[in-house]
Amino acid sequence: MFEKRRLHPISVVYVILKRLKEIIFPFIGLILLGGKPTDWGLYTILGVSLFLVIILISGFLHWNYFTFYVVGKELRIEYGVFVKKKRYIPFERIQSLDLTEGIFHRPFRLVKVKIETAGGVEAEGELTAISKTVAEDLKRYIVQKKNEQMESEEVMDELEPVQREIYRITNKQLAILASTSGGVGVIISAIVAFFSQFEDLIPYNKIYDHIQQFITSGLALISIMIFLVFVVLWILSLFITLLKYANFTLSKTKDDLIITRGLIEKKQITIPLQRIQAVKITESMLRQPFNLVSVSLISAGGSFNDVEAASVLAVPLLKKKDLPILLNKVVPEYEWIEQLTPPPKRSVWRYIIKNSWIALPVIGALIYFFQGWGMLSLLLLLILPSWGYWNYRSAGYCVSGKQLSLSFRQFHKTTFIMKRNRIQALYYTEGWWQRKGNLASIEGVVLSGAGGATGVVTDLAKEDVEKVYDWYSLR
Repeated sequence: MFEKRRLHPISVVYVILKRLKEIIFPFIGLILLGGKPTDWGLYTILGVSLFLVIILISGFLHWNYFTFYVVGKELRIEYGVFVKKKRYIPFERIQSLDLTEGIFHRPFRLVKVKIETAGGVEAEGELTAISKTVAEDLKRYIVQKKNEQMESEEVMDELEPVQREIYRITNKQLAILASTSGGVGVIISAIVAFFSQFEDLIPYNKIYDHIQQFITSGLALISIMIFLVFVVLWILSLFITLLKYANFTLSKTKDDLIITRGLIEKKQITIPLQRIQAVKITESMLRQPFNLVSVSLISAGGSFNDVEAASVLAVPLLKKKDLPILLNKVVPEYEWIEQLTPPPKRSVWRYIIKNSWIALPVIGALIYFFQGWGMLSLLLLLILPSWGYWNYRSAGYCVSGKQLSLSFRQFHKTTFIMKRNRIQALYYTEGWWQRKGNLASIEGVVLSGAGGATGVVTDLAKEDVEKVYDWYSLR
């Protein structure tokens, strides 16, 4: 049924683009160290051209020597040009098959299949482009064989696992999500980084002269233009978010959570329930005033190359009051507790000073170099202490049964909900200044990706941190 076969030829393009993506940062480093492309000599250009040709050929060879097939209850993948590599994946080790239907896949009715296995920190295998029908048949075949192996009437019911939809994003939620995504700053940074590499091609001096003339034409007109630029960027950010999160649904079977999303690139992610290590609730700065949150699941999967698998966005937007109901449906063993024990009042000044001291050298430097305009930096003396106080107000912890909740703020307010048996390490730290105030910090680490996921609350009362530590020691 699944005899030895190659990937679809479009995977050649996929591999080439992937390898170009991997070298983009070394390439940028080469530009920074060796000068701009317009300054390159003949040998440099030939070297770069040869390198690109090698990438093109290697993409074709990778496709030509990559095969997959099924023997018995094993999925076998063989690849490699000079060194043949064989990867045999027993069905019982396969936890999930994630399907992604990208822009290159859709015209040919193809999908990318990512194979996750138990205990693996990254995907065990990846079929970059195969027929959607073959992928679905393969997924169904593996489930069937796994159930036959277990030889249990109860498990036989899983041959056609019941999939229950729990969450579907509405058009209104999608519009709010897109308009509060905060992607404008990222777009601005990307545009600046891009144009900074083409100084010789873009007549910056002429543009600067035009800007000078433009400034003299009136402050009101400048304000309007800046406003219009931000509106355009906001629309662009909104458009990107709409494409990414359109048709977002969260469903649940007996053993898995299934997430599908995307308009152009349709993605299906399967999260085995037993791999969930913690729940992360995020209240972004723009959404917190409206009591809107997002829910992510910290999974034991993921790696440096696949960060998304380590922290999967399960619900992009939800009213805070609906959180208990949602968690009860998705991960009933986790409980949302809003009333947390805050840091003591004596730690307020630590939060304020920690977030504010950096303002003094910055203000000094800006006033020294920019005189009058630099005086505007004095606003930092108002903004940063307020930010520190806000961090203090966001911090807290709660121990409830076998669950630990840690709430803190870096940029957004984050609440980590962890079960005691999932915590890999719990750190108790007490600095010299903290000892003076009888304070301490607590940090919980759960298994996730290459380095784990952490929740940290600083400057709690020392007796509270000791209680948490004792609670953890009792497991």
